[in-house]
Amino acid sequence: MKKFEISAVLNEACKQGLHCRMFLKADPNCYSCFPVRTGEDLFIYMEEQDFRLDGYVIRRVKDIVEISSKVDLTDEILKSEGLINEVKDVDIDVSTWEGILSYLSSHKLNAIFESESRDSGMMDYAIGRIEKKDDRYLYVRAFDADGNWEEKPTRIAFSELSSISWGTRYVDIFSKYLPPCPIEHDISLLSKN
Repeated sequence: MKKFEISAVLNEACKQGLHCRMFLKADPNCYSCFPVRTGEDLFIYMEEQDFRLDGYVIRRVKDIVEISSKVDLTDEILKSEGLINEVKDVDIDVSTWEGILSYLSSHKLNAIFESESRDSGMMDYAIGRIEKKDDRYLYVRAFDADGNWEEKPTRIAFSELSSISWGTRYVDIFSKYLPPCPIEHDISLLSKN
């Protein structure tokens, strides 16, 4: 699909609360989602899995290969189960990554940060909380599978950042059992350096 076609589907889905099927580059999976906010380069959607909403994801528009509204039996089930009524927009500026970073930082939310290496094309991720940022990098205080916070933050280049997920069952439930995060500041209150 061309970018203008993708943008048209995203805009219409956001206006009408449409359920969409989405395919991303270098990913064989089909994503089921409800786009809630879109900008020129980034968009936010609520992910649907197994007839449940599972948090928010912000992603680059350029990573979409194909997207279409999904009108089928699944859509009817979601309506009948009342899931459509649970789709909620979030008041976040999606013109740059800055809006989402400020939101997550000010609310002290843990999230999954995915990045794609420009050199290898390999995907990587960190799960944790934003510690700081500068003009080129985001620093995330990540935790491991045993719930231990890393000693040093993980550095992610903005140019490689591909998605951020928050409010998912995995992140929210895991976060309930973590010790307090060693950092608790709001990046909007910090200097950029």
